[in-house]
Amino acid sequence: MAPTAKPDSKPNNSLWADSAERFEPTQQIADSYDVAIIGGGFSGLWSAYHLINLNSKLKIAVFEAKTFGFGASGRNGGWASSDYPVSRSTLIKRHGLDQANALFDSLITSINEIGDFSQSFAPKSNFTKSGTVMFARNAAQETRLRAAADEFHIWKTADELSKLIRVSDARGGLFNPECATVNPIGLLNGLFEYLKLRQVDLFEHCFATPIQQGVLVNSQRVKTQVVIQATEVYGAARREFIPLYSQMVATEPLSQGFWDEVGVAERFTFAEGSHLINYAQRTSDDRLAIGGRGATYPFKSRLEESKEYTVLVHENIRKLAKKWFPQLKDVSFTHAWGGAVAITRDWEPYIQFDPSTGFGRLGGYAGDGVTMSYLAAKIISNLVVGNSNELTGLHFVNRRIRSWEPEPLRYLAVNSLVKLSGVADREEALTNRASVVSKLIAPLILR
Repeated sequence: MAPTAKPDSKPNNSLWADSAERFEPTQQIADSYDVAIIGGGFSGLWSAYHLINLNSKLKIAVFEAKTFGFGASGRNGGWASSDYPVSRSTLIKRHGLDQANALFDSLITSINEIGDFSQSFAPKSNFTKSGTVMFARNAAQETRLRAAADEFHIWKTADELSKLIRVSDARGGLFNPECATVNPIGLLNGLFEYLKLRQVDLFEHCFATPIQQGVLVNSQRVKTQVVIQATEVYGAARREFIPLYSQMVATEPLSQGFWDEVGVAERFTFAEGSHLINYAQRTSDDRLAIGGRGATYPFKSRLEESKEYTVLVHENIRKLAKKWFPQLKDVSFTHAWGGAVAITRDWEPYIQFDPSTGFGRLGGYAGDGVTMSYLAAKIISNLVVGNSNELTGLHFVNRRIRSWEPEPLRYLAVNSLVKLSGVADREEALTNRASVVSKLIAPLILR
């Protein structure tokens, strides 16, 4: 039976989607599959990738309700990062040194494997592994970043930093070599084409729901032994995760003179060490693409398209870019977009699989999904085929997800924390001292 569902929302309008090639999905749904994957982003496609490489005889289908890469996979900042939403020190307190080391080793391995795949199958991802820089622009940020230096994060003085990137008022920064820059849609395209060659069935505009012994796809019942829910923030949230929105903007292509003046010659990623999350990269066509947080959380975790286009947040991101680089004063910003990511109460992902029912799910990447989706998909694929190894022993595998607080407490608390993070940044810029507000809210954030 051919797909019948139609998209009911505007397509991904990110910078990355502008240059995307059209996907050519499979047209005919079979009556049965060994594995049905719901969700056509990185989680779903990487799950299919790992499964077909673990067992080439598997008959696999991926069902996407809209278009491949519609969600965060096609709208993110293009960071394949070895950092994690929870700090290393917090992870060690929660799970011990060995588990923390195992996690970061697996993230670094994942980045390198994504790079190998990109070189062979996704050249349009423009994968460039040259690290990431987190810079300080006031004394409070400098103190905080210096304290975070370790064997993975190397402190650079202001003079050393200026050889990498020249940011207004920079006082130094941390350099982490284990990070890559990608065009996420370019990577997604390469992954899609690879799976087609491996005979994986790939369907768009197919709304799939798990049912007993299979999935219901539009109006068709499809039998399957295993169902993997890879919808991330588009799944039923209940109280297991909340949607938080990130926004991005991108400039027109910038001159070589601009980049000669500000640096970033090796196209590493970069960000300011503020409390409100921000992230930027120099794209392969020499634009500045920069994103950040600030949009409010929607009551009862309802996804709201309007949150993707929060004008004030987009404008604040443009202002931040111009503070970093005053040379952008007269430059045009040609793109503005946004999207939601799923965040669990303790900011850690979940990978769950029950062999007795054949149902699994993965998600909760908190905005670090380019690398984490690859790793999570590799783990759940090993669980599906019955493997037990170092990856399946990582601390977040088959864990119980901590619930968020009930409404309206959740709404009030999350939005207060978002607003107070911005207040903390303004306080530090004015006082050059560590924010009192930040110290008060840090225990509530659990990072």
